Amino acid sequence: MTGFGRSTKAIGDRQISLELRSLNSKSLDLSVKLPLFYKSVEPAFRKIIQAAIGRGKVDVYLTVDSMGESSPVKIDQEVARSYSTQLNGICEELQIPKEGMLEVLLSLPNVVSTEIDVSDDEEAALTVLLKEALEKAVAYRLKEGESLEVDFKKRISSVESCLAKVEELAPIRIDSVRKRIREGLDKNVEKGEIDENRFEQELIYYLERLDLNEEIVRLKSNCQLFSDALAENMMQKGKKLGFISQEIGREINTIGSKANDKDIQSFVIKMKDELEKIKEQVLNVL
Repeated sequence: MTGFGRSTKAIGDRQISLELRSLNSKSLDLSVKLPLFYKSVEPAFRKIIQAAIGRGKVDVYLTVDSMGESSPVKIDQEVARSYSTQLNGICEELQIPKEGMLEVLLSLPNVVSTEIDVSDDEEAALTVLLKEALEKAVAYRLKEGESLEVDFKKRISSVESCLAKVEELAPIRIDSVRKRIREGLDKNVEKGEIDENRFEQELIYYLERLDLNEEIVRLKSNCQLFSDALAENMMQKGKKLGFISQEIGREINTIGSKANDKDIQSFVIKMKDELEKIKEQVLNVL
């Protein structure tokens, strides 16, 4: 399930922006990108995000839009010169182009450092910033979840409507099969040669294999379980909905394999189509 939240706050002489984006995932996949001088707050950020989000692929970006006149980032020029001399010598010796040398230089150890300690007040302000963005992201997810719930209810209702039609057609189909077998037998076998008792036994055995009552009852039950799971007051229900969807699919497939009737098959196809759409959307549910 997607989520997005953004918050901006002036902290001291800095204008800080925090952006949080989330996608659905089976576990928590968290990436927190902070300026070097704010790295000390990352563990606290992770703990807060995990408690609020639970699971999902979450990317957090904190940027400093204005640093005022002074910057906490310092470049050690002596260390940088030493690295530069050595790198230039290597490039000349091995005839390696020097393009991008500055980026490489700034990424080397001890070249860039910070001269700032994050105060308790500043860390508290950053935490407020994070919680504001999280609140917006969670609200975004809830709104999307409400739309998905409406869609799920519509599609489960469609499956139930098709199932009601199958339930109406099932006994008619049995009578039709019985009549067709009897007509074929009368047409191809002399009447006196038919053992009626044996015929009835074989016919009952055959028709029992075509009976859909158990599958219809289970499918009704699973559709109700899906609706009940939707109504449950819990944050994470994607796995449960996914499992119930699999059970619904199993019963629909069994009905299709036993249908032996074109009208029932048409409703089976409709149920499968609705179920596939449900399964696609369940992947977006936490």
